[in-house]
Amino acid sequence: MFKHPAIRRAAIVLMAIVLLAALSTPFASARQGGEARTIVDFVGRQVTLEAPPQRIVGMSASISEMLFAIGVKPVGVTAGMDFPPEAASLPTFGTGYQPDLEALAALEPDLIIGNAQLNMGILDKLEAIAPTIMVMTLKPGDVPHNVRLLGQATWHDTEAEYLARAYEGYLNLADQIGALHAEDGPSVLIIVGTLDQPNYGKSETYLGDMAKRLGATNIADGEADAGPFPGYAQLSIEAIVDADPDYIFTITRGAPTPMPESMASDPIWSSLSAFKNGHVYELDNRLFVESPGPRFVEAMAQLVQIFYGGGM
Repeated sequence: MFKHPAIRRAAIVLMAIVLLAALSTPFASARQGGEARTIVDFVGRQVTLEAPPQRIVGMSASISEMLFAIGVKPVGVTAGMDFPPEAASLPTFGTGYQPDLEALAALEPDLIIGNAQLNMGILDKLEAIAPTIMVMTLKPGDVPHNVRLLGQATWHDTEAEYLARAYEGYLNLADQIGALHAEDGPSVLIIVGTLDQPNYGKSETYLGDMAKRLGATNIADGEADAGPFPGYAQLSIEAIVDADPDYIFTITRGAPTPMPESMASDPIWSSLSAFKNGHVYELDNRLFVESPGPRFVEAMAQLVQIFYGGGM
């Protein structure tokens, strides 16, 4: 896939760095000792931690995955978290959208990492339990910054810096791939939800940003935001037929039947080039929507394989 030898070499080296980091970072509690630190979180709040926290929780799977990645094993996780495998055996305290605050308090955390998109409305309740900092990951480019922030807050600066630099290198590689395909990159349509209630993701979304970095053009770009989350638009079926995207990515939420199966019996959807060419893909909800974090490297590698038949 990579015709340029420098990019091919960089791809191999960077993947090795990321994989070694993921495999070699031990699960450990936060460090002992050290002077107090003042953390400036995503929303600009200054939170002073007098000592390294020992009982840490993240208020979303995305945050918990970043904690694991830097060597911090949280004392509990949100329900349904299954990556890494160790997470499945930990106590849970509800979901990121609807946390069980009593169960959270029972874990006796001494640091809570909140999701600014989900938890700002209950910040006072979280702070009543333990010191709380807020982070938010909307795009892969946010991951290095947030990893560094969590490293600072948990006294795991070295591991965090190591990973953050690897992730930045990986993103730079993705941008190089996109530049190589600036003239011949594919057009894409991203659908989250169901065919009856679709949300069309633009390049401002997590998945949309990955596709854009890799040289894709999103047919929803330029449309106004519409729906419950920023970065999503509404498109008419006529506009979709006119654009006739090369690839359609679906993430089915709220229906038992994946969207590609429903498209197969629909005369309009099944007439599109993407469907005829076998370029309609149902993607993993957790990997591409719900858990933006360290596994963006896996997600982007899948997209490269789909678009160009190569790996990163």
